[in-house]
Amino acid sequence: MSSSPFRDTARKIARDKDYYTMAWESDRARSHGWWKNLVEYGAWRGPGSSRVGPPDPEALDGIAKLFGTTVERVSAMIAADWYGVRPDTDLSARVLSLGPVLDGLTDADAELVESLARRLAKTNG
Repeated sequence: MSSSPFRDTARKIARDKDYYTMAWESDRARSHGWWKNLVEYGAWRGPGSSRVGPPDPEALDGIAKLFGTTVERVSAMIAADWYGVRPDTDLSARVLSLGPVLDGLTDADAELVESLARRLAKTNG
């Protein structure tokens, strides 16, 4: 698992969206400046003497919306980035990130995704 899954997710989103859009699409859970500093410097760091502190509990819904995941997953990502606390699992960040998405699928769609993933794994492995 990545040591900074929260920042990694924000960086991925920042490739396609500017920081103002990230602030807006997270229901302004954090400012555009906070997103910029997080992506560029990471947790606890910032330009000069400024710091990028962890989001407060009220921000979690908006961040989960932006990240396309659950509040529980965002909380785990915050724990990893800001406090060095990792889930007691050997699952990769990719698997942890996809879990809520897969759980939201119908059984038929989940079977289709599993079939496709297995086929792709055979051709890439």
